[in-house]
Amino acid sequence: DLALLGFRPVVFEAEPVAAGMLVVGVPSYRLPRELIRREVAVIEALGAEIRCGVTAGRDISFAALRRDFAAVIIAVGAKSSRALGLPGERGPGVLGGVDLLRAVALGTPLELGREIVVIGGGNVAYDVARTVLRQIAYDTARTAARLPGTGQVYLASLETLEEMPADTLEILEGDEEGIERLNGWGPVEIQRDAGGAVTGALFRRCTRVYDESKRFAPVFDDADRRAVPCDTVLLAVGQAPNVTFLQDGGEDIQQFRPGWPKIDPATLATTAPGVFVAGDLAHGTRLLIDAVASGKAAARSVYRHLTGRSLQPDAATAYISLEGYRREPGYERIRRMPIPTISPAERLAHPDAPVEAGYRRLEAMREASRCLDCGVTPVFDGTRCVLCGGCVDVCPTLCLKLVPLSQLVPHGDVDTAVASTLGPDADRSTHSAILKDEDRCIR
Repeated sequence: DLALLGFRPVVFEAEPVAAGMLVVGVPSYRLPRELIRREVAVIEALGAEIRCGVTAGRDISFAALRRDFAAVIIAVGAKSSRALGLPGERGPGVLGGVDLLRAVALGTPLELGREIVVIGGGNVAYDVARTVLRQIAYDTARTAARLPGTGQVYLASLETLEEMPADTLEILEGDEEGIERLNGWGPVEIQRDAGGAVTGALFRRCTRVYDESKRFAPVFDDADRRAVPCDTVLLAVGQAPNVTFLQDGGEDIQQFRPGWPKIDPATLATTAPGVFVAGDLAHGTRLLIDAVASGKAAARSVYRHLTGRSLQPDAATAYISLEGYRREPGYERIRRMPIPTISPAERLAHPDAPVEAGYRRLEAMREASRCLDCGVTPVFDGTRCVLCGGCVDVCPTLCLKLVPLSQLVPHGDVDTAVASTLGPDADRSTHSAILKDEDRCIR
């Protein structure tokens, strides 16, 4: 975005390859590397310079960046795995889940056992568990010898199956691939032998994860404990940023808690002039598309900071009427077409193979035919509406609501519309209104 706005942006990338967590945090079976390379090539073609293998605070100081550039955007993400502080946690055989994903993505050798426990219940935990499972299967096939009693991956989470924050698809595909779920268990200790090697993980039953206000407040039953034999434990219980580079040149950047800069949520500006934040460091760990949106917002803020001018989004909408257009009978009852995937055996035999094979032509056409024509201009004709609530039910973004007219707060425009339609003395308790949230509507 900065290149398109006429600037000459330079990206200082600590990793040996561009794209950050897209490469080192997302497994290749979910996001093909060739796709990332093409996207990066487009960004470079726009005029952005990417310098890989440059770590702020080691290869270049933050003070030098602020001195040599008109503005600085900190987008280092939250790439460090959070620890739990369990007895026996520190030492060989215990790794952070994000560290494992990075090592596999970059081809860094890792000493992993064959009885693995992954602690966590989110999408990252499943990324870790499914990646390790592929490594075990690949190593087994490569050596052509499956040793007895090896190759098991457990995933232990505080939450029940219904409460797990991981996407349903991740859970289903993990089950297909052979991950053994341990739901409702909280870690107590990493067990080690006299030589310091990991021998197991001790858990206790979690009877409740959230309190009545839906806040995280786990309750445990210490009388119900379970030891899971293993030789490797991987922690996927959250991520944290590393901003130690701010010690040289970033002293005027206030932090609302250690490691997290204080920012203006609208402009993403820090308390230091000319320094902005984007991505996970700005809003916490979210989806990739949230980081993209954050980067675009930061680019607009830099433009405003350097030019004194604001960029205002504008859109023009045009509608074309198709004479005689009709939908086929029963189109609204067509069932969703699941995205085809390769078999679990193929996934494990080829660790980098994308799990989703994608729609074939006829499948894609059938799935596309389920469209409820949200693109057609929504017009509410009170003379034809029978208050069936169908539009409210099918709206995918829940931007419509059917309410009694008497619930509307009296207001000039509303009163004028009601009076012109129903008359000045209409009984509002016997009429209804449709409320529409334009900000949520996707047309």
